[in-house]
Amino acid sequence: MLRRLLQSIFPKNNLDALIPATVGFLIIFIYTRHSGVGVSPDSVTYLSVARNIHSHGILVDFDNRPLVIFPVLYSVFLSLGMWVTGTDPLSFGAVINCILFFKIIYLTGWLLEKLPYRSKWYKHIILSCIVLSPCLLEVYSMLWSETLFIFLLLLFFIALRKYFQTLSIRSLMVAALVGALSCIARYAGVSLIGAGCLLLFFDPRLPPKKKILHIGLFASASASLLIINLVRNSIVSATLTGMREKSITSLNDNIFFVGNVLCEWLPVPTDNYFLSYCVAMTAIFGCAFTLFYYIIKRNDFSSVENIFAAYFITYALFIILSATVTRYEQITSRLFSASFIPFICGSGYWVLTFIKKIKGLKKILLISVSVVAIIFFQRNQLVADDENYDGIKDAGVPGYTEDPWYKDSEVANFIRKNYNMFQPGYELYSNGDDGVYFFSGLPCNTLPHRVNPKEIQLFYKKKYCYVIWMDDADNPELIDLKEILANKKMKLLRQFSNGAIYITNEIPENAKPW
Repeated sequence: MLRRLLQSIFPKNNLDALIPATVGFLIIFIYTRHSGVGVSPDSVTYLSVARNIHSHGILVDFDNRPLVIFPVLYSVFLSLGMWVTGTDPLSFGAVINCILFFKIIYLTGWLLEKLPYRSKWYKHIILSCIVLSPCLLEVYSMLWSETLFIFLLLLFFIALRKYFQTLSIRSLMVAALVGALSCIARYAGVSLIGAGCLLLFFDPRLPPKKKILHIGLFASASASLLIINLVRNSIVSATLTGMREKSITSLNDNIFFVGNVLCEWLPVPTDNYFLSYCVAMTAIFGCAFTLFYYIIKRNDFSSVENIFAAYFITYALFIILSATVTRYEQITSRLFSASFIPFICGSGYWVLTFIKKIKGLKKILLISVSVVAIIFFQRNQLVADDENYDGIKDAGVPGYTEDPWYKDSEVANFIRKNYNMFQPGYELYSNGDDGVYFFSGLPCNTLPHRVNPKEIQLFYKKKYCYVIWMDDADNPELIDLKEILANKKMKLLRQFSNGAIYITNEIPENAKPW
């Protein structure tokens, strides 16, 4: 029985994937060895919610607000880790990421073994591209929800392929369950629902009645947890996904940003509007062609590259359209990281297909061009990895655990050592509210956004509050220190080389001395 279990987990034809998976594990271990897992503002939110779930059973973040800006699964996942290990996510986060990176490399190897044309050379090249990917190494060095989302994404591909082989309700519900979990790991998980429905709709083997039934079951089941999450958000905050400002980037600009990320991954010049735009459109229409090809072909619709193509289309469209409607960070490699594996695997497979089908001089020429392209691609990745690691080995992964923040920042060191000196009854405000919580453990409010006059006026009316200003966390979307001092009576308590701490002049008589 144990032998069968091991064979199902580690099938013989994928044992070779254990080597690159182990290398990936070790790279993340080395990246996080100096200062642990990287912590960004998003990470602080996940971390604080996980702690509150573990200690109080509530979904609130470091400023005591309900978690709505992100879905709940990753914070719940971290809190389960706390329950199992008895330690904080900062302690086990790096190990979890090592394991997840190992798993996504191994699962990718499993998927590559299911391609119609199989090649060990192709498989090893693709897995090496994943192991050395600066995009994925960045993601798996940080305490980010993408680490769990990409793992669920690969499980979804495996489950969906199983369904298309059997067309059974049971396998469909397994795929829907993984899709449902993905939706509450990242809101971008709706792209998996879109990909599944797209493939079900165009599957030529399904009769109309069965197609409608299966699409209905899949869509409702895979959206169920997301709907519950959104209803809960609406109850606790009167918003579905938090307050989101209107986008300031156009549709064409967001297509360019997606193309620029793809150019960054490929050995292609970046920041060229025309070139990046063309690369993005080529990738999207190339995936559409793949899907159309398998519809016309009418056999092997469960092909892995067909699933890759459908997902890339829906994910790219979701990112582009959502960035055009609502305002969030510019589309970056991190934001698009969940498409890296499908993009690399799908693109490379078309080259392999042509190599398998042609003969003679054409085949030799295509192989030669492919080898040169791979060398340039890997060189591009290695150069980026070398630049990134040069800073990481000496200072740690960028973020709040990095030495310039955790060891060298005067304001951060002060609030970490003197967190008990803040007066009870006073609210804390900061342009780096997440940093204040991370270093002191104290709840902290963000300074008002410029686009919200009511929020600004309420802040100016606060009688008892501290303002902790961090130069390194300066956010142009928030009111700045100059505006605060011009409109509110504040007293300087501490001045640092990289920030300052102020308190309102209206101090109660029973206040403790600073």
